[in-house]
Amino acid sequence: MDVSAPPFPGTIAALVVAYRPDDGLAACVAAAAGAADRVYLFQQERGRDAADDARVDRARVDGALADGAAGGGAILLSDAANIGLAAAQNRLMARALADGHDWLLLLDQDSVARPGLRAAFAAALALAPADTGLLAARNVEADGGPDSPWPDSPRPESPWVVSADGRRWAVRTGFDGPLLPDLLLAPASGSLVAARAARACGPLRDDFFIDWVDVDYALRLRRAGFRLVAVRDALVDHRLGAATHVKAAGRAVAVTHHAASRRWFQARNAIWTWRLHGRAVPALTGWTLRILASTAIKIALLERGRVAKLAAFAGGLWRGLVRRPAD
Repeated sequence: MDVSAPPFPGTIAALVVAYRPDDGLAACVAAAAGAADRVYLFQQERGRDAADDARVDRARVDGALADGAAGGGAILLSDAANIGLAAAQNRLMARALADGHDWLLLLDQDSVARPGLRAAFAAALALAPADTGLLAARNVEADGGPDSPWPDSPRPESPWVVSADGRRWAVRTGFDGPLLPDLLLAPASGSLVAARAARACGPLRDDFFIDWVDVDYALRLRRAGFRLVAVRDALVDHRLGAATHVKAAGRAVAVTHHAASRRWFQARNAIWTWRLHGRAVPALTGWTLRILASTAIKIALLERGRVAKLAAFAGGLWRGLVRRPAD
């Protein structure tokens, strides 16, 4: 794909949610400013019980805002409570849409857009179908780190899940061309969402709080008639927090070490997503079962605190089955 042309058709608002950010937030905002016309940053503060930590957080946010000023100035929104990723992104989306932006670039606080991201998206739009509602960047990492099974090479990329008809799904690990169409779902970080698609689908689900928010939203985009397309040359460096990669049976296995409370949300939200979309998108059933089974196995075999995490995971599954998500 020639990323030198054409110019991007419209304006891009980069949306970043910060919660307990580290020093990498400045690089995230500075890179976002280079890819977007305006950066919108949401800070979820820690509250009065962690005043010292909150001051550190605010200092990092202020530094990130200063680094983003070169892109036309970053706009800060905040809340004194941890309202969840979905609610924070909704506030950013509402503000960016009200300001008239044409596209919304979603970025995690540990994601850094590589140079050429805007041009890569522009080139992709010149090739993509007119009904494309989301362009997904490739989340990559430059170095596996000293504790990685791949210390001197990039960690393996997450595979793409595709489904042309919504009934069958397949895993793709590479691209045959510049675009990979018919995504079943897409990761939020590095996704560029058309404003018309965002308006048609409405806000993210606040009650999901953090996990499976992007899966639910991608399925809603598909059901509303929008296509999801991955872009080979759109690259975002994404550090996966406390995740480590190990080799098991010759394959790369990501171990996240999430807390038990997070495992509860993952299980409940997986079931809720299936209940919301499984009938309309049958491919979701098999994929959800695969994710739930692989998560439980990894917790049992590879993670610390496995008893508490498995108990929370089971509790989340039960809650998802006995209580319906709000319509």
